[in-house]
Amino acid sequence: MFSANSQTSSVLMKHSFIKSLFLSHSSDLRNFVAGKFGDIHEADDIVQDAFRNMLRMETPEDIEDPRAYLYKTARNLALNRIRKQKHHENYIAVQEKTEQVLSPERSVSASKDLEVLQKAVVKLPPKIKKAFLLSRVQSKTYAEISQELGVSVSTVEKYIITALEYLRERLDRDKP
Repeated sequence: MFSANSQTSSVLMKHSFIKSLFLSHSSDLRNFVAGKFGDIHEADDIVQDAFRNMLRMETPEDIEDPRAYLYKTARNLALNRIRKQKHHENYIAVQEKTEQVLSPERSVSASKDLEVLQKAVVKLPPKIKKAFLLSRVQSKTYAEISQELGVSVSTVEKYIITALEYLRERLDRDKP
């Protein structure tokens, strides 16, 4: 059985060993991972995780080639992150594609909504309609619209709010 002193000594030896490895190899390891992964912040996290894995080991000082172990661990951690990121990107792409494909019922409903909105926009008061179209169709900022219409930005905000409230009311009222 180990005594408390030998356990403490073992832990100190392990920490000293890993600290020495960290001081000797962390910078090069980080550059290696950044080259593979392309992101220095992610590389820092991966290097920390590689050393954390080593800290969890019972006797890391028994590893035949600790430097090679760290590089292999970091490489695997980087590859896992890349796979996870690609999986996430694929998931997002599928979700976006799914959202773009409307069911026939939703497509008909969207066409009816668009028709209602087009008729409602025509009925807006001229300045409100112009502000709304400049904002939503031409993607102009409220500051640009205020200059073009010769009104304050707060007036443009009121125009847009009025237009949106009117259009929402018409859309709700004209739905079956």
